[in-house]
Amino acid sequence: MKGHGIKTWMLLAAVAAVVLAGPAWAQEAAKPAEPGTSEAGCERQSLTADGLEEWLAASKKPCDWLSLGADARLREIFSPNLLLDQEDRHFQRYRFRVWSTITPCENLNLNTRLVWEPRHFCQPSRTAETRDGRYIDEWTGNEAIFDKMNIEAKKIGGMPVSVKVGRQDIILGNGWLVLDGTPLDGSRTIFFDAARATVELEEVKTKVDLIYINQHADSDWWIKPFCDKDFHNMEQDEQGAIVYVTNKSLDKTQLDGYFMWKHDERDIGDHPGDIRAGNLAPWQAGTEGDIYLFGGRIAGDLGENWKYRAEFAQEFGRKDKRDLCAWGANTRLEYHFNDKYKNNLRVAYEYLSGDDPSTPGKDEGFDPLWGRWPQFSELLAYTIALEKRPGEWSNLHRVGFGWTTHPTDKLEWCNDYHLLFADEPNAYGRRPIGGHDTFADDCFRGQLFTSLLRYKFNKHIAGHLIAELFCPGDFYADYRDQTAGFFRYELTFTW
Repeated sequence: MKGHGIKTWMLLAAVAAVVLAGPAWAQEAAKPAEPGTSEAGCERQSLTADGLEEWLAASKKPCDWLSLGADARLREIFSPNLLLDQEDRHFQRYRFRVWSTITPCENLNLNTRLVWEPRHFCQPSRTAETRDGRYIDEWTGNEAIFDKMNIEAKKIGGMPVSVKVGRQDIILGNGWLVLDGTPLDGSRTIFFDAARATVELEEVKTKVDLIYINQHADSDWWIKPFCDKDFHNMEQDEQGAIVYVTNKSLDKTQLDGYFMWKHDERDIGDHPGDIRAGNLAPWQAGTEGDIYLFGGRIAGDLGENWKYRAEFAQEFGRKDKRDLCAWGANTRLEYHFNDKYKNNLRVAYEYLSGDDPSTPGKDEGFDPLWGRWPQFSELLAYTIALEKRPGEWSNLHRVGFGWTTHPTDKLEWCNDYHLLFADEPNAYGRRPIGGHDTFADDCFRGQLFTSLLRYKFNKHIAGHLIAELFCPGDFYADYRDQTAGFFRYELTFTW
């Protein structure tokens, strides 16, 4: 299996060499003719570069009623001590997508997108289980699924109303509470099976979104995947309703107000491979209940250099046969130098209430609803599964400091440092796993360092490097006090 990793590195190194040579080719084609070189030869060079770009643009729009697109994302991840279990993880993810938009008449679109993302594990070896039996394979997730299949009607009857029905992506605000409808498959998909109506009230600079969501744990509920592996996209069946109002009537200010309802029904199947207590830790096997949430958000500019945003939400209802009452807030302040390197500094504070173990009939732990994605850390989105489920942020005080710069027009470098604390130090007890305690009795979660380097070679090719280090604090037991890391490189090719 080590050979697979070496081959991957060699392949991507070759691709990078070709990509890096691209600018040189373009410069060579743009040079004036050397003495003794015919003008026709220069013209052929220019047409080769320009003609390729024109062909690519034309191929994406072969006719007035059809638009096409595709991309390929190649990732390799190495993560030592990811789950604070002293085990290294090394794997690759290769995601391929193709999409289309058919416009049979004005303001009416049919949108589709097919995604396929096999994953190859080098460390540790993976044992996968399906409904057809048990097999051992270092490749997992090897199925293709439609993550977009919807019909969209705009300005219905000449009114400022648009409707989109079917499988679609939905991101509200900064995605704090609504972004990922399929958290168990990582970033392969983020879709919602939903109906969304948007009303634009231009006179008062207001937009109203009315959304109904109907998600099912098993991905074959509505559209059966190709080469179906019977993986689940979430741990429970979900219904939801959202009313989200956005107003921009104040200068350089956006005000959002919203109400959300989420109904969960635990899906524990009888077939091998289904989500059930035997496959996951008991606290990861899905939830039951109804959550109601009211919240608000403000974002804007303070002069030419300062930007800010702040969001607040309160939850109540029933969750797993307990009364739920929880709070959350997410804030950020940025200073932009407006220099040639686009330097900016930022400070952030986030609060998510934790469950008080002294109130067994109540649950004070904040539920992020559809916000289970790596909001500030790729590493901790996995590690938090020791407490809740992957990406299920809760029981948190986070103070963050960051700096971003653009050394060149194509290069962006982001660096952040976070101090992390638990709101309730004893929310989960000691929770022993594998004979070792997971948590201690204190509230300092630890320190997180993240660095992201993005480079855009051209309009078709981009890449990034991510490095993260997490130094656990005394919130964790002694066995889990070693530094964890997350390292990833990525190349994306877009048609």
